[in-house]
Amino acid sequence: MTIDGEEPGVGIAGTASSGVSLVDARQSLGPARLDDLFPEGEAFRRSIQTYVALVALASFIASFGLYQDSVAAIIGAMVVAPLGGAMMAFAGALVTGRTRWQAISFVQVVLGALMVVGIGFLVSWVMPDPLTLTPSLDARTAPGLLDLGVALAAGAAGAYVAARRTGSDALPGVAIAVSLVPPLATVGICLELGRLDDAAGALLLFLTNFSAIVVVACIVFVIFGAGPSREMLGARRGLRNGFIGAVMALIVVAIPLVLDGADAIRTTIRATTGAPIVRDWIGDLDLEVSSWTLEGTEVTLNLFGVDAPPDVAPLAASLAEAFGAAVDVQIVYSAVTRERASAVP
Repeated sequence: MTIDGEEPGVGIAGTASSGVSLVDARQSLGPARLDDLFPEGEAFRRSIQTYVALVALASFIASFGLYQDSVAAIIGAMVVAPLGGAMMAFAGALVTGRTRWQAISFVQVVLGALMVVGIGFLVSWVMPDPLTLTPSLDARTAPGLLDLGVALAAGAAGAYVAARRTGSDALPGVAIAVSLVPPLATVGICLELGRLDDAAGALLLFLTNFSAIVVVACIVFVIFGAGPSREMLGARRGLRNGFIGAVMALIVVAIPLVLDGADAIRTTIRATTGAPIVRDWIGDLDLEVSSWTLEGTEVTLNLFGVDAPPDVAPLAASLAEAFGAAVDVQIVYSAVTRERASAVP
């Protein structure tokens, strides 16, 4: 396939590609070749129109779904949105040395992302401000290592479908598995609400998914034999440099996820270690723990019951010894009054 003077790339399993792609595999649910990720002529013009329309519609679906905490609407937005296809085309362009398509696909992803953020902001502007974020919004403001794992697996699945030229019945499942439009809509909503930290968390989730999809898709395409021919030394260097850049981007966005994951593990270990200590401290008192949180060195216990809690100093000393670190224990106690009356006729 020749693009603006570029030498033809090499298709899957070393088969030389030729001719102009008249279909867009990013929008298709039928069998497709890797070259079909790069449509030309009328097919490209139609794909741009379809891309803009579907991104806009998916943005509205996701924004309204996030506001009303509708899982069905959010899943629908994931299926409708074509962002994943543009990312797959970007990975394919990196692997096959199509420099023009690298730029086109990357710009498509960036402009599509900005469109989703803008529509999310607009929806939030016309909707009444919520007192708190819905669970669906809140869940996308704190990405973790599991989100990275999902993105890697989903990217591999999408690349496998494209590389094997198979009917892409699996693509809706891939779209549902990886979250692209909902976190971007969350960014726009949180920006309009003035919640900058939450917007940053949602943006980190999108960047994590983007970089993970590109990296793993490149790996899958190479495994299945896609890549520039041996004579295309410039394209091969471009593939190497592009892949290194994608890996570095993935490492950068993964660092905060790893740190947060380590904090979560430490918190879980401390909670498991501290639970029997708290129970021993309460003893036989009519007192129950409604909730407790561990943030850094601070432990907060929310208690309720008939009996007042005992002296907190022994509890702090026991927890500090068990954790091997200094702790600050705060007790929030809610008294409960129980009354009983007996009567006879």
